[in-house]
Amino acid sequence: MIEKKSDFTLRFALIGLLIFSYSFLSAQIKYKKIETDKFSIELPATWVNDVNYMFFQLMSLAPGDTCCGDFREFITVSSDGQPKKNLDDFYQTEKKYIKEGAKDMHKLKVIDEGTMELNGTKTNFLTYAFNYKGYFWYGRDYYTGIDLDENTFKEFNLVEKDYFFYFNNKGYMLRCTAKDSNFKTFEPLFDTVAKSFRFK
Repeated sequence: MIEKKSDFTLRFALIGLLIFSYSFLSAQIKYKKIETDKFSIELPATWVNDVNYMFFQLMSLAPGDTCCGDFREFITVSSDGQPKKNLDDFYQTEKKYIKEGAKDMHKLKVIDEGTMELNGTKTNFLTYAFNYKGYFWYGRDYYTGIDLDENTFKEFNLVEKDYFFYFNNKGYMLRCTAKDSNFKTFEPLFDTVAKSFRFK
């Protein structure tokens, strides 16, 4: 009985230490305010931030090597630009697209979903895990236009947390992606970024 109680106390202490560490690391990160014609957002200052990146309105990429298709944590903002009735209409549409795309995201599993209030505005969120095998492109200048050998594709277990916003009859999705082994470390950072998201 004493051993079991000791194990429980140790586990509780470790969980508390992890939560404190995540909160402390998140608080130490410096952020940079990025402005677009539709919204503003605060992103990690040491990340590579690019407005109007390919088909994203914004992309933020964690520091690291862009070589060889390796994965780096990233954040994107996107919108299909199509009118939506309300937030739920946008959320259900995007959720359907995500599940239909599961053929490219093997073993897709919803971890959590719900609503939260950010800056006085109701927001939906969806967190899901999946296995991805492929190649990551991280810059316009890196695209070579050559066919890639699928045998060299790397496999990644990833977690994405999507935040869904609604403004002026249109939906916007803030997508935050990390390796499954790193997600809990990055989640406080992702939540901080989501809280900074404001429409003009």
